[in-house]
Amino acid sequence: MHNYLYGIHAIESALSKTNEIEQIYLNKDGNTSKFTKIIEYAQQKKLIVNFVDRNHLNKMVGDVIHQGVVAKQNKNQKKNQDIEDFLESNKEQLFFLILDEVQDPHNLGACFRIASAFNLSGIIAPKNNSVGITPVVEKVASGSVNHVPFFQVTNLSRTIDLLKENNIFIYAADGYSDFSIYDEKFSGNVALVMGSEGKGIRRLTKEKCDVIFSIPMQGSMESLNVSVATGICISEIRRKLSQF
Repeated sequence: MHNYLYGIHAIESALSKTNEIEQIYLNKDGNTSKFTKIIEYAQQKKLIVNFVDRNHLNKMVGDVIHQGVVAKQNKNQKKNQDIEDFLESNKEQLFFLILDEVQDPHNLGACFRIASAFNLSGIIAPKNNSVGITPVVEKVASGSVNHVPFFQVTNLSRTIDLLKENNIFIYAADGYSDFSIYDEKFSGNVALVMGSEGKGIRRLTKEKCDVIFSIPMQGSMESLNVSVATGICISEIRRKLSQF
């Protein structure tokens, strides 16, 4: 089973970190100098590089900004990681992001970039009613899907219980909370739950959380995009964790 990855940074990162890529397709009429790293990686891995016209690339991935490069990857090699195995093998300070039914691939891609920038332990999401790693996610993530572990779980509530059993404190960001994120002291192992676009965090998920806080808003906007809110929360939590 195959799918297509596109975008210069996403493909460069995939080539440098994984063996999922099978073939490369480059725009023969474009500026090939910007493909130098990709061609070098392809030669090292003995991959076929196809020089095709832009129409051919458009037919492969549709109306997206592919930057003149598309890669065919073996989707079967993208194995979902097991959260239990990860917890057993990682004893350093843990900081997870939990996305409760986030469905927009642009938001997930942005969250991957945030998780990579702040060195998170991984992203956890339910298998149902959530976006997985798609070509759009990989493009927006700009290669960070290859740096941040991604755990798709069957039962999110049970997974939160597992995190608690491993001494991980569960926080949730909710706009209706009267408690400010800036008043909380963060330490130890933590996980941050962020809700889906529109619906927010599900009731059963929220009941599992230890502390629920909000981001104080001072302007005319009453809410933030989930990836923007995630960036603000993770930045503040990481800043306070680094003080200990």
